Amino acid sequence: AARRRAGARLAGTEVKGKTTLPLPGGEFELRGRADRADRLADGRLAIYDYKTGKPPSAKQIRAFARQLQLGGLIAEAGGFEGLEAAEIGALAYIGLTGSGEGGETREVDLSELSVAETRAELIELLARYDDPATPYPSRLRPAFLAFDGDYDRLARRGEWPETGETPA
Repeated sequence: AARRRAGARLAGTEVKGKTTLPLPGGEFELRGRADRADRLADGRLAIYDYKTGKPPSAKQIRAFARQLQLGGLIAEAGGFEGLEAAEIGALAYIGLTGSGEGGETREVDLSELSVAETRAELIELLARYDDPATPYPSRLRPAFLAFDGDYDRLARRGEWPETGETPA
């Protein structure tokens, strides 16, 4: 933590933000909140998300945990209150356990998954769901969910194969 703070100054905590993304049928407003934003010595921004317990793994970040990249998208567009637009220099999850053992930090590898790539993938996903011909699944990746969903009865989830995959 001390090393991380040495090359930066606090720019904001619990900072609200938003930006709009263009879609074929109009615009989509993305809103978010940064737990912490630091201004790095070179002018770029670092955004941190505090987690209770362990931060997501690198694999989980790539597949599911994209909130920091989305926050980076807002930051680069100048959408966070009180923060000027800037390139993202670092994104990291900080897991805090409260056990007195300190926390665990997991940085997002921006060379593997950039803010620009996340923006392009989000626009593509939103455009697909903006198409009336695109079905909305009641659950994504149901094999990994251990709880009942609000729409399982309507989706006839009990008829799904044990693998958790949606029947064709």
